[in-house]
Amino acid sequence: MKTLAKSGSLTHTGVLLQALVAAALWLSPATAQQMVSNEPMGEDGLIVRIQSSDLVFIDRGSDHGISRGELFDIISSEMLVHPRTDSILAVTPKTVGALLILQVYPLTSLARLVQLDRGEDPMLKSISLVRDADRISEIEKQMLHGVRAAAGMEVPERIGIIPGLYQIRIGEKSKGWALLAVETLSLVSAIVYRANSDDWYDQYQNLQAGLLESDYTFYFTKAQDRRTTSNRLFWLAGTLYLYNWVDIKMLGAASNLAYKSPQATGLTVGLGIDGSLPLLRLTHRF
Repeated sequence: MKTLAKSGSLTHTGVLLQALVAAALWLSPATAQQMVSNEPMGEDGLIVRIQSSDLVFIDRGSDHGISRGELFDIISSEMLVHPRTDSILAVTPKTVGALLILQVYPLTSLARLVQLDRGEDPMLKSISLVRDADRISEIEKQMLHGVRAAAGMEVPERIGIIPGLYQIRIGEKSKGWALLAVETLSLVSAIVYRANSDDWYDQYQNLQAGLLESDYTFYFTKAQDRRTTSNRLFWLAGTLYLYNWVDIKMLGAASNLAYKSPQATGLTVGLGIDGSLPLLRLTHRF
C-alpha cells in the first residue's frame, strides 16, 4: 500500500509539473524560448543609466571582472511573432551597437557609446563582451572614424577620384598605396601596349607587296597581341577604380556613430566644394 501511495504521489507531481510548464509556455513564450535555447541573454550585464548622449553606466564592475578598455556589443532582442495569433515564436539576439569601458567601479562601470543603430534606445539593453578579433577590428575602425569626424578631420570622398588617396588619408596606408600603385601601373602599361600595338599595325600597313604570307602574319599578330593585352589592362584599371569607390563607400559608412564632440566655434573662410576643407579656420580652445 505504501508503494502504491508513493507511486500515486509521483504521478500527481508529474502532472503538476506538466501543468506548470504549460502555463509558462502560455503566459510567457519569450521566457519559454529562452529556456529552450539555454542561452540566457544579457549575462554580461545591462545598460542601467544614460549619463549623456555618449556616456552610459552598466551594472557590472571590477567585482565582476570588468576591465578598462574592454569592448562590449549592445544586444537587442528581435522577436518572430506569429501573424495570426500574435504569439512569440522565437527571440533572436541582434547586435545594435558597441561600447567602450572608460572607468571601472566595484559594482558599475562608465562606458562610451562608440556605435548605436539609428532609432535604438540603449537603456536596459543587454551587453556582451566582444571576443572575436574581426569584430574588435571593426569597432576600432568605427572609433577612429568617429574621432576624425569629431575633430573636424573628416576626409571628403571627392579625393577618391585618385584611387588609393582616400584610403591613405584615413589611415589605411597599406591598402591605399597598393591600390594607387596597381592602378597607376595598369594604366601606364595599358597606354604603352596600345601605343606599341599601333606601331606594329603601322608597320604592317606599310609592308611592301610580294613578301611571304608569314611576314604579314607576324606583324599583324604582334599588333593584335599587344592590343589584346592593352584592353585587358584597361579593364583591370577600370575594375580597380570601381573597387576604389565601393571601398570608399564602405569605409565612409562604416558606422552610425552615437556620439560626436561639439564642433569648435570660430571663423571659417574658404571656397571648399562641400565646406569640409576651408582655407582658414580660427579655433578657440579653453
